[in-house]
Amino acid sequence: MSEIARQLSKRALELLELSDAERLAHIDKPFFIPYQKASELLAEMEDLLEHPKTNRMPNLLIVGRSDNGKTEILREFLHRHPAEDRAGLDSVFAPVIYIQSPPGPSEHIFLNNLLMLLGATVRTNDSADRKLLQLLAILPRLQTKVLMVDELNALLAGSATKQRFLLNMLKFISNELQICIVAAGTLEAEHAIRSDAQLQSRFPMRALPRWQQGEDFRRLLYNFEYLLPLKQPSEIYKGEIASKLYGLSEGVIGEVAKILRSAARYAIQSNEERISIDVISKCTYVSRKGDVRVELL
Repeated sequence: MSEIARQLSKRALELLELSDAERLAHIDKPFFIPYQKASELLAEMEDLLEHPKTNRMPNLLIVGRSDNGKTEILREFLHRHPAEDRAGLDSVFAPVIYIQSPPGPSEHIFLNNLLMLLGATVRTNDSADRKLLQLLAILPRLQTKVLMVDELNALLAGSATKQRFLLNMLKFISNELQICIVAAGTLEAEHAIRSDAQLQSRFPMRALPRWQQGEDFRRLLYNFEYLLPLKQPSEIYKGEIASKLYGLSEGVIGEVAKILRSAARYAIQSNEERISIDVISKCTYVSRKGDVRVELL
């Protein structure tokens, strides 16, 4: 038990005393895996949250390939700064708002979704201008300081003219309310912002590159294992098993998470209670990927 205690979080240790079903349920829940780049971005976002109101508020663009941790960082920041009811004041305080872009370049859908998220009545036939004015009236009442827009590339999937319009709308919200905007997207979002010198200066880019095999990747694997409620040490951050995980995931953190969740489930259900190369090969996520490759040949 002492060896396990050195490798598991307090919550994972508590879960070892519970049923397999409860441990499996925990594995399926989203949890944030800390690593250096994520910590740096979260610290920068904290600075934005505390930034005094000015005529030119700082913003941020987080860029990375799909499934490489952008959304998890935004959601972790939202988790750290949740909305709260202030009963005495009969109001809601929401310093941070998170919204995912609609699957297309529509200001109407974007504003509709944002207004509904804020609990506002949405009249779909209203003009975009009217919806924007409605939004500008609500956010100050919530004392919002940071608006996070995920999957910005989806919102910018239209023509160059449409892209500039939508980006200028975000810039207008930032200017008018003196709030910071944190956007996340793929390289397509970066290219759209770089096409406009003013926007580029307002949205400095922070990259989330694909992981390289080495010490940082092994530390990431250690952090994963630290949170998984398995009764035996797996040491997935060492040697051949770390190389196996890197090869299967191709250095994409989302793939690492899917593989390790599936492998942890298999380890519990098979009573192995540790993740090994054999367990990784047999777990549902990896074995199904192999079956798909065979079918496509």
